[in-house]
Amino acid sequence: MNRRQTLAFLREPADVIAVRDRPLMLDCQVEGEGPITITWRQNRVPVVTSARATVLINGTLLIKNVAKRRESNETDAGEYDCAAQNRYGRLISRKARVLGRGQT
Repeated sequence: MNRRQTLAFLREPADVIAVRDRPLMLDCQVEGEGPITITWRQNRVPVVTSARATVLINGTLLIKNVAKRRESNETDAGEYDCAAQNRYGRLISRKARVLGRGQT
């Protein structure tokens, strides 16, 4: 197996402070032989892509407007990681912490 076939991260997600009702982007750029599938997890649960949360062509996760609703306990804060997979294997990124403004 040569280096071009194996997966390698070019950019991994980094810790960030999220601002409610503003967009949030987490990087996940990978090199390797395609096709490459990128999936994201929040707190070890797969992120469901929707009109609000999409994975861009370069693997970046875009959350269009960060949610923090105390009543429903729905929040985009937490630990995120991305996984890249091709026919040669799977690679999981470092975990990135997304904090809501006011959290420590």
